[in-house]
Amino acid sequence: MSQNRKRTLFSLALLAAIILLAAFYRLYQINTLPPGDGYDPAWYGVDAIDILAGERPLFLPTNFGREVMFSYLVALVVGLVGYTPSAIHIAAAIVGILTIPAMYAVAKALFADEKGALEKYGGLLAAFTLAISYWHLSWSRFGVRAILIPLFTSLTFYFLWRGFRAGKRLDYVLAGILLGLSAYTYQAARIMPVIVVLGFIFLAISRPRHRPTRTDVINLFIVGGVAFLIFLPLGAYFVTHPGSFGERINQTWAVDAEQGPGAVIVMMWERMKGLAMILVSSGEDKALYYLVGRPILDVGIAILFGLGLVLGMWRLKKPNYQFMFAWLIIMSTPAILAEGRATKRAIGILPVVILFTVIGALVPWDRISGWAKEQQNTISKIVKYGYLALLILVFVSSGFTTYRHYFVDWRQDPDLFTYFETGLSQIGQYAHTLPDDEIIYVSPVPVDHSSVVFGAQGRLGMRRYNGAACMVTPAETDVNTTYIIVSGDGGDPNSLERLTSYFPQGEIVEQGPLHYGEPYFLAYRVPAGSESGMAPQHMVSANWDNTIELIGYDLESQTYSPGDTIHLTVYFRALSEMAPDYTLSVQLLGEHNPTSNGPLWAQFDGEPCQRYYPTSAWIEDDILRERIVLTIPPETPPGSYDLHIGFYQWPSLERLQLQQGGDSLLLMPISVDATGSR
Repeated sequence: MSQNRKRTLFSLALLAAIILLAAFYRLYQINTLPPGDGYDPAWYGVDAIDILAGERPLFLPTNFGREVMFSYLVALVVGLVGYTPSAIHIAAAIVGILTIPAMYAVAKALFADEKGALEKYGGLLAAFTLAISYWHLSWSRFGVRAILIPLFTSLTFYFLWRGFRAGKRLDYVLAGILLGLSAYTYQAARIMPVIVVLGFIFLAISRPRHRPTRTDVINLFIVGGVAFLIFLPLGAYFVTHPGSFGERINQTWAVDAEQGPGAVIVMMWERMKGLAMILVSSGEDKALYYLVGRPILDVGIAILFGLGLVLGMWRLKKPNYQFMFAWLIIMSTPAILAEGRATKRAIGILPVVILFTVIGALVPWDRISGWAKEQQNTISKIVKYGYLALLILVFVSSGFTTYRHYFVDWRQDPDLFTYFETGLSQIGQYAHTLPDDEIIYVSPVPVDHSSVVFGAQGRLGMRRYNGAACMVTPAETDVNTTYIIVSGDGGDPNSLERLTSYFPQGEIVEQGPLHYGEPYFLAYRVPAGSESGMAPQHMVSANWDNTIELIGYDLESQTYSPGDTIHLTVYFRALSEMAPDYTLSVQLLGEHNPTSNGPLWAQFDGEPCQRYYPTSAWIEDDILRERIVLTIPPETPPGSYDLHIGFYQWPSLERLQLQQGGDSLLLMPISVDATGSR
């Protein structure tokens, strides 16, 4: 066996070991860390539900518009492992693992014409650095489409640069395929063609006549033509769906068009400095994405990266270094021009940051090794092997630090439960276990939240309300009815007590995961055939257009003083389902009010249940209990006043008509006097 073959096999064996290390980092405890899916990752789970049901989207308009490739990958993993949050994170981990050999390949291609350690070991060190990178590890497990960018930049530029070196048309075709497919990954990929064109320019100016050859032009058209054909279906979608191409970009764009050029330049400079600080000093400020305060690069890696940049500037006459600097600058622009998480927006520079880190590590090694060979004394050997020991210490300690920061320090943050929507995900999963005909009410979390929808595997018909603002029950339960009530801060403090009063035959059948020592949610099941014990103090029968019936109300008093607060509780029954969202209006009317220039003295207007249970969501025979608060103005003169109630549609102000005539119902008169009476 030749030396070259032995060296190749040894390198491949080391690469395989590095890939296994990367797989361990990216798959270890993936079922529990992250502890849930999270709002953005869960959207890809929702996409997977639709894809597995037969849909084949080219672009996803939900969640402000998203490219589809990662959603198809999530669908594949969900089909294999099931509808669990970890399926989304496993999909991201697979992409992260595949990026390791891609990193090796692009480093080998860009360093192929270098001499010494860069050519021999650059690919392996680049792969190892990526494997232990906290930056890459974090996004390899998070579960969003941005993780595709390091993979596609590395593979596209690998085949492009291999084409530059070997001149094979197949390499250019493959580069074009990957460039076209990158349009289906993440918005940042849309600037990759600029880097490709610059690569051809750098190649051309490196030639003796400093201009492209006919072959260069043909190869550029091959890459561009193939990429265009791959992009064409998506391009047609953008043409037929105006606004979809730039919706997400417009939402996150940080540049104010009304600012002058000077202000824009200052803003961009500040954002560039901010990105640099996140790389080497401050890190992210939210534990959802990163260990708070941890810089992207460990200290040793950051020093090597900075040294690599300096050494790269000294070699800037070479086209591969020009290309790497173009890659670094251009793929930084999403983080500079857009608001949001810099570690995600700038993820396209991750491979090239590693390339410069490798340069910073191995070029000095070559210099020191050459000097030691010339000197051949004890001091030179000490310096040589001391530098080698220092490199080993930097990279090995970086790997251990990554492990500790992610699997020990980050996982201890109690806010991860909230950040990754652990409770909402389990609400959805519990709802999925209930029979298909069971009625489910959820308070107060939205039933269309991506984590709930994915956990429930797209189950339809769950009804949301907010027990802090209202109460919703069927008049009689035709089937088993389950209330899933979120407790704790920001939850529903009222529903359980009311349910045990209205439906004493019900029982708690499930408790959610513990959050700060208490169950995140309680499930209260009411058996079929149970009648609601919800009973108003004053019975009324008023019918608005055979859609809404007022069945009664509670009023604490009929006599008040100026400045007092009226607490009114109203009870409605849904007579039929309705499409419009009506606004409830309660008015206190009396003698002429100079302030309102009419009889109006106090008013409440709002959609029922503070918009948590709008009329368009009402189900026939639902009973809604809602508490209304009116404040009597301090300047209100003594006298008799009337409480009126009605509904209207916004913004037309068209009022819903009563069956008995008119649009407003008089509840009862109240008295306002100087002293009041309770």
